[in-house]
Amino acid sequence: MRRLWAADEGELRILDICQETGLSTSVIYGHFRSRQELIDAALLTILTEITDGIVRGIEGVLDGPHPTGRMLDSLHRYVTDPALEGAHTRNRQAYFRVSATALARPSLRPGFLEVYSRYMARCAELYDEAVHRGLLPDTLTGRQWALLLESQMVARALHDLDADWDDQADWMLALARLTGAGEGTSVAD
Repeated sequence: MRRLWAADEGELRILDICQETGLSTSVIYGHFRSRQELIDAALLTILTEITDGIVRGIEGVLDGPHPTGRMLDSLHRYVTDPALEGAHTRNRQAYFRVSATALARPSLRPGFLEVYSRYMARCAELYDEAVHRGLLPDTLTGRQWALLLESQMVARALHDLDADWDDQADWMLALARLTGAGEGTSVAD
């Protein structure tokens, strides 16, 4: 997994993994039928770590203090936290990479869809919980909220490549307007 975070899977060699881990090829091939199966398992673990981290972040925002009474302000502070920006960027890029790989490789799709479905369902539940607690307006369904979060993840992965389009404030203001939480105001107001 560490190697896949840093390099293209084409550069991944089983012998290098054996040397680094101290495992023999027979041990690795005893667990995975092929190099591709090993890579797919690692990609799904990376995807799970990323989506679980996003869910934990949203849960932290939901359970945290909301001094202005608006969850979007807290979400904005979490998303724009300079201490987390490197991790956010890395996670977006890895998420996009795993997603693109799943589109191109049918063997990865079932596992990808299992992780993805669980993640999207949890995001929808968190939105519904925020609405129930009065932290967000009910202008969207939970499913729409999850799709909105998903679209920003993919779009921002592409925008990370172009500083002119990687503006978190614009994304947060758009989110506020779409959810009806920021009528006529900025998120930071």
